[in-house]
Amino acid sequence: MVRRASAAVLGALLLAGCPEPPAVPARARPYADPGYVAAGDVRLYYALTLTTDLPAEIAGSYGVLPRLNLALLTIALVPNRAGAAPRIAAAELEAVAVSLLGERLPLVLRRIDEDGGPTYLATVKVRHREPITIEIRARVAVDAPEIVSRWTREFHIER
Repeated sequence: MVRRASAAVLGALLLAGCPEPPAVPARARPYADPGYVAAGDVRLYYALTLTTDLPAEIAGSYGVLPRLNLALLTIALVPNRAGAAPRIAAAELEAVAVSLLGERLPLVLRRIDEDGGPTYLATVKVRHREPITIEIRARVAVDAPEIVSRWTREFHIER
C-alpha cells in the first residue's frame, strides 16, 4: 500500500513538473533576396551559386571546375530602365567575402566580355552551413553614385 501511494505521489510530481510538449518550431523563411540593388540609373545584379549546381556547359564556358565547397559569384551592371538589356562596364568594382569570424577576403574578379556586355566572376570558398557575407561596391563612372550590396548566404553542401 505504501508503495502504491509513493508511486502515485512520485507520478503526480513528475507530471506536475513536466512542461507542455514543445511547440513545433516555425518554418525557416524562404531565401527571398531579389538578386540586385539599384543606385541612380544602374542596377547591380549578383548571384552566388555552388559550382556543383552549375550545368557543365556553363561552368566550362567560364573555365570553372565544379568542386564541393566552391561557389561562383557573378556580377553584372545594367541600366535601371525598362527594356535596357545591354550590360555596362564598371569603372570601379570590388567584392569582399566576410567570414563568420569577420575575416575579410578580397575576391579576385575576372571580367568576361559577352555579347550583352561584361560579366564579372569570382570564385568563393564556402563551408557547409557556415554563413558567408558578400560585399560589393561598384561605380560605372568616377562621378557616378556608388552602388553597394551586402548580403549573406548559407549553403547546405551534400557530400
